[in-house]
Amino acid sequence: MATELAVPRMHPGWRLRLEAFWRWWKQELVQLVPKRFSALSGVAAIPLAAIEGEEIVFLDARAAGKPESRVAMAGLEREAQRVALRRAFESLGETRSRVRLALARSEALVRRVTLPAATEENLGQVLAFEMDRFTPFKPEDVYFDHRVVARDAANGQIAVEIAVARREVVDARVEQLRSWGASVHGVTLQGEAERAGAPLDLLPHEQRGQRDGGGDRWLVPGLAAAVAGLLLIALFYPVYNKRASVVELMPQVAKAKQDAEAADVVGRRLERHVADYNFVMARKQGTWPVLAYVEEVTRLLPDNTWVQQLDVKSVGKGREVQVTGETASSSRLIEVLEQSTLLQNAASRGTVTRGSQPGAERFVIAAESKPRQPPPPRPVLEIADALPAAAPPPPAAAAPGASQAPAAAPPPPAAAAPGASQAPAATAGTPPAVADVQVAPPPRAPAQPAPRTGREVLPQDRGTARGGR
Repeated sequence: MATELAVPRMHPGWRLRLEAFWRWWKQELVQLVPKRFSALSGVAAIPLAAIEGEEIVFLDARAAGKPESRVAMAGLEREAQRVALRRAFESLGETRSRVRLALARSEALVRRVTLPAATEENLGQVLAFEMDRFTPFKPEDVYFDHRVVARDAANGQIAVEIAVARREVVDARVEQLRSWGASVHGVTLQGEAERAGAPLDLLPHEQRGQRDGGGDRWLVPGLAAAVAGLLLIALFYPVYNKRASVVELMPQVAKAKQDAEAADVVGRRLERHVADYNFVMARKQGTWPVLAYVEEVTRLLPDNTWVQQLDVKSVGKGREVQVTGETASSSRLIEVLEQSTLLQNAASRGTVTRGSQPGAERFVIAAESKPRQPPPPRPVLEIADALPAAAPPPPAAAAPGASQAPAAAPPPPAAAAPGASQAPAATAGTPPAVADVQVAPPPRAPAQPAPRTGREVLPQDRGTARGGR
């Protein structure tokens, strides 16, 4: 054993107060545990017994205020002693023959010593080292236990109560109880049950409950493991259920994703078709047709004007209308064309020369086309609803050998022309004569006009409509 003692570090005050609160709280909870759960209540729920000669006296704290229970072992065989002790345990509510040995005060030494508060962390080692100074015994000859009964924070000291008993006395008592079939779970002093705080226990930990079976020793750890397992199940079972639900929904999600991708492809294709359609319609609706220019020029020009050539050209993003002809006053034509709703910025091109008729001027006037306001856009669904329904498919051809449908009724006879003589009525029983009806051949399709080249030339000697233009 070392001759010098290293002084350990001092516990902080909050830790000491926390330990004291925990000991008090644990003791209060143990008192609330039902007797049938005594295995979970700690050593306080184990019966307390003392040996007086050949008798066992039970001093159970749960039977406080009741007469002491005594079991006489003298004159009984070994098996009868075990049966008598087991019945005594059952009467106290103990089914596993557990017991705590209570030594008389004359069989132990109890002292109170004062030590520095810094020794509380390793108080057991300090007391073992100083045992021969506090008691007349050596540490290897005794069993001892201690508890802190007071603390002096101002002076940094603690008051410790020490209980010491000789090893041969304790071992003899413990072995005697075990020979009677009891499982010793602690050695304390008589009168400790009535005192507040944790009772003193002189029996070392490694010697407690040596007769317990494997199931008894592992009861509390097994229950703790079961609680931990149930906690894990409670935590992960909902997650497992959610996972099963997710796995069940995966095919539906995949199908919905496939449908969404197909709808997205259709949507992009529709957008592309709409863009192409809008491009064509914008080009078509953005400019006026050539016939509109012809009609506008025809409406604006006076009757004494001859138009020899009308050109419609594309210039940049717009169009330009160029009119060539003869008139009485070419400057007045510019003012007339400025009043148009389709043309703007009319100006003369080149020089004005004398025309082929007396008092006429030959002119070349060009005007820009005004931009055409496109129609407002309409939703695709609205246009689709406005389209006519598709025609029903033609009926399938009759199978070979099938009966032919009845022929259509002949057309009614044509009404007689006014003034024509009426035919005599047919006599009874004679079928009426059927007049010969000639079906006129279908009219020929009108001749297709020649393709337009973008330039329309009006001959000078064309009809004289509207003043001979």
